[in-house]
Amino acid sequence: MNQIGLITYALNRNPGGIARYTRELQSAFTSLGLMPLLLRSGNSDRGYRSANLPGARLLPGLLTLGQFEIGWYTRRNSLELIHDPTGTAPLLLSPTKRVVTIHDAVPCAFPDTSTTLDRLVYHHWLPYVVRYVDRFLTVSNNSKQDLARYLGLPMEKITVIPLAAGKQFHPLPDAEVRTVLARIGIQNPYILYVGSLEPRKNLSRLLEAYGLLLDWSSHWRLVIGGTRNIWNSEPVGKFVEEHNLKPFVHFTGYIPDDDLPALYSGADLFVFPSLYEGFGLPVLESMACGTPVITSNISSLPEVAGDAAVLVDPYMVEDITAAMRLVLSDVDLAQDLRNRGLERAKLFTWEKTASQTIAVYEALLGKQVD
Repeated sequence: MNQIGLITYALNRNPGGIARYTRELQSAFTSLGLMPLLLRSGNSDRGYRSANLPGARLLPGLLTLGQFEIGWYTRRNSLELIHDPTGTAPLLLSPTKRVVTIHDAVPCAFPDTSTTLDRLVYHHWLPYVVRYVDRFLTVSNNSKQDLARYLGLPMEKITVIPLAAGKQFHPLPDAEVRTVLARIGIQNPYILYVGSLEPRKNLSRLLEAYGLLLDWSSHWRLVIGGTRNIWNSEPVGKFVEEHNLKPFVHFTGYIPDDDLPALYSGADLFVFPSLYEGFGLPVLESMACGTPVITSNISSLPEVAGDAAVLVDPYMVEDITAAMRLVLSDVDLAQDLRNRGLERAKLFTWEKTASQTIAVYEALLGKQVD
């Protein structure tokens, strides 16, 4: 039996990006025959070897009491390597090889829109633990550059392993799409955005661009799918009201993973003008569902989109509007983007992500992991 530990933090909550990454990686490991010991802070799926971390249910606990618990399980189970996908590296008390995935440098690039805890982790904790981590994983070359720049991580200790859209993301039959859309109260036709509502997502410029689009056509509503965090998103709602967009904009709130493929598949266009992403998974998910994509020409997004999306300057509202009008009015272009997107999404799989991760484990341990 292999002696690999995988920290699975907060999987008992609504799955954000890190939780989705952890779940998909865990599942892909299983398909490849690798069953690591799950060091979990919540419920665990049956059939997996696991150890409970009762002191690590919240992030401060993971970095304090959780370190003692992880260190204890490391010794008890003779673990040779622990992988932390949370990006916080609670591994100082674990006498083993240490692998940490850090998805992005948002708290450094956008400190004013990050929590106090995130800023403390990125500005004080991570720079301190760099010397104790054997290998850092990240999800794009852009993130690799930023982690070296902001955190001082040695470039030779950072390995880029991209993410993927889950297998549930594929074009769905119209009848199935209509059923889901009716249940969540959405009508065709619509333009879609999926993601959080924090300032770096650039929703205010998207809304402004959509307002300009309405001068050309009011045929499409704008659907904004994502968790409504009042602290971060209040300016978004205020913008909608002040610019008389309320009849045209639909906020869905949190969308369960099972409903996301239908939401993507039903959209005539997906627009993601984010100012900063570690990877930008919604771009790949929408492509996998056959939806034309417009996204930003900065950060990691060109790496993900390749030549399968229309890239725009996210700071230029008129550029976003012009791109939306172009795709919505050009049937041939829209179809070409659908075809390119479907092919682009096939290049990324969770099995490939898992196999590349296992290769990092094997390089560190100097032996095959099975």
